[in-house]
Amino acid sequence: MEVVSTSNNHVYDNRFDARKYLDFFYKMDPKTQKVDEESKFSLTFLSNLFSSAGRVKGQSLIEIGAGPTIHYILSACETFEKIYLTDYSQESLDEIKKWLNRNNDAFDWSPYIRFVCDLENNGSTLNQKEEKIRRNVSLMKCDVTFTNPLHPKSLPLTDCLLMTSCLTSACNTFKDFKIAVKNTVSLLKPGGHLIMYDYLGSSYYFVGEEKLSLLPIDEKIVLESVLESGCKIIEFQKFRGFHIPEEVFDCKTVLWLLAQKL
Repeated sequence: MEVVSTSNNHVYDNRFDARKYLDFFYKMDPKTQKVDEESKFSLTFLSNLFSSAGRVKGQSLIEIGAGPTIHYILSACETFEKIYLTDYSQESLDEIKKWLNRNNDAFDWSPYIRFVCDLENNGSTLNQKEEKIRRNVSLMKCDVTFTNPLHPKSLPLTDCLLMTSCLTSACNTFKDFKIAVKNTVSLLKPGGHLIMYDYLGSSYYFVGEEKLSLLPIDEKIVLESVLESGCKIIEFQKFRGFHIPEEVFDCKTVLWLLAQKL
C-alpha cells in the first residue's frame, strides 16, 4: 500500500512551463556560450565524484526530480551503464525526450556538454558524450510523496541516487521534506551513494509570469533529513555566487552533499 505524505499540492505540475524554465535559467548568449558560475560549480563537483579516480561508481543511477534538464548526469554517463531520469511533470520529461530523439526544437545542451568534456579531459568529444547519454538514459515518472517514488513501477535498488532541487517544490513542511528524503533513499542499495543538491532559504522563483513556491529549508534540516534516512554524510559544499535577480529567484546559497547509505 502506498503511503502519501500530507504534501500533495504539486504547484509546478499545472503552472510550471518547462520550456520557459529552460530558456530563462539555462539558455546562453549564442555569441559567448558561457556557462554560468553556479553551473560551473555544480558540474565540477559532480565531475570530481564521477571521475575515474572518484568515489561514486556502479551500474545504475536514478536522478529524482531531473526537471527538463540533463546536465547533472553529463559526468555520470561515463560511470553508470543505466541512468534513469525521473520527474513528477510529464512536460519536463517530454522536453528531455525531445533532446534524446534529436528533435529540431530540442533545447541545446551543447555548451554544457563541451564544458564537462573539457573538465574531464579524457578525450571524449561532444558527439561521443551525447551518444553515450542517449544510449544510457531512460525516463520515468516519480512522486516523492509515495513510499515508492516510482509507483506504480519499480526498479532494483540503485547504486547511486541523485536528488536535484525537487523536494522543496514537492513539500509544504519540514516534516514532509524529511518523509520525502526517506522515500527516495529507499530506492538506494546499502552502501550506495546519495548525492543531493538543493537551494537553501529560498521561498519562490518565477517561470515567466508564474510565481512558484518553494519550501525554505536550511542546512540543519537537510543534514538531519539525510541522517534520519539512514545515511552517513561524507562531504558537503556550498555555493553563494548567484547572479539571478532576487525578484526572479530569492536564492542565496546552494548546497551539494555526498552521503552513503548504511
